[in-house]
Amino acid sequence: MPFALPFIFASPRGFEFIGLLFWIWMIYHCATREPRSMQKYLWLLLVVLIPDIGALIYFFARVVRIRG
Repeated sequence: MPFALPFIFASPRGFEFIGLLFWIWMIYHCATREPRSMQKYLWLLLVVLIPDIGALIYFFARVVRIRG
């Protein structure tokens, strides 16, 4: 039986959809978990204005550190 990828990964649009979900998750995480300060608003600006790179930077700089 050949290896089959899940349907969502069958096309480039699937990867775009996963990226969109990750971006929305990072905006939600930043808006709800960060304490209310200027730093929170700067993180939100970074994630919103530079979607892919900003979300990855936020994930590795804050989410991994908060959970780790």
